[in-house]
Amino acid sequence: MRFALLIPLILIACGEPAAPAKNTPEGAGKPEGTVYGDGVKITRTMKVSEVIAKADELEGDTVRVEGLVTGVCAKRGCWFKMASDKEFESITFKVTDGVIVFPMSMKGKYAVAEGVVQKLPLDLEQTRAFLKHKAEEAGETFDPTTVTEAMTIIRLKGTGAVVRAQP
Repeated sequence: MRFALLIPLILIACGEPAAPAKNTPEGAGKPEGTVYGDGVKITRTMKVSEVIAKADELEGDTVRVEGLVTGVCAKRGCWFKMASDKEFESITFKVTDGVIVFPMSMKGKYAVAEGVVQKLPLDLEQTRAFLKHKAEEAGETFDPTTVTEAMTIIRLKGTGAVVRAQP
């Protein structure tokens, strides 16, 4: 009788290990790749478009997003831009200068990132100054008279990220 009970236990112990879970919108295990900051602990991934659409509700909450890195701060490596699941939409993942430094080589790679949702309402002059700064970073000209409305920036105050070549 004891032998009959041991066989299932031995088979379980010696069996093939389960394959690691893949990242899905419903969440999964720990992402693989180069870890920055505290890495990623949250298992449920939110779409970037959902974070942007629900910024009022999510402000102050820590969320996990995934996507293609479309830009990196060339001066201090203090932020990266991540493409949304919606065309022409993105979110910025910003850290305090020097706390985490993202290399320019991240551009074009896939990131899983975790951070606190922030809404930064700007007045008209702040909006113009922000857009002027962005144009200068991109080497573009900027005409402040074309900006007639204030904007609100929605971004993630980053705590950690994992970056890899493929999604």
